Amino acid sequence: MDLRSKKAIISLAAAVLVAGLGCASLKTEGHPWTTHYVGDPDLVWQALHLAMIDLDYDVESENRFEGTIRAVRAGDGQGGAVVLSIDQIMVTNDVNVYVRVAAGPGEPAMSLDQQEKYARDFLALVNGLLYK
Repeated sequence: MDLRSKKAIISLAAAVLVAGLGCASLKTEGHPWTTHYVGDPDLVWQALHLAMIDLDYDVESENRFEGTIRAVRAGDGQGGAVVLSIDQIMVTNDVNVYVRVAAGPGEPAMSLDQQEKYARDFLALVNGLLYK
């Protein structure tokens, strides 16, 4: 391989890295709670959906190819509306799930403790579904 080819490959790799960092920065708004699974990514995806159903979240948008879900739960007498932003990132059978929690539209901002409670409740249910 000549020097020109090596420089082209390095330039291409740098461009991909910068583009990837730009995309990653869009997904990192807010504090994420994470969990890791080893197994079939489709089973994890199904468990995410079953947990949302059990906790009364409505899927507002999703993209299976990108591994993203935005789900909303309407407010009740106990609390306001809640928004979950979920990213499922997988490399073969290693699946990382990132959950970000925010108050619903028109609701006051949540404390970090409130966000953690909703994220942990959701992830605990997903864990229960996957580890029966």
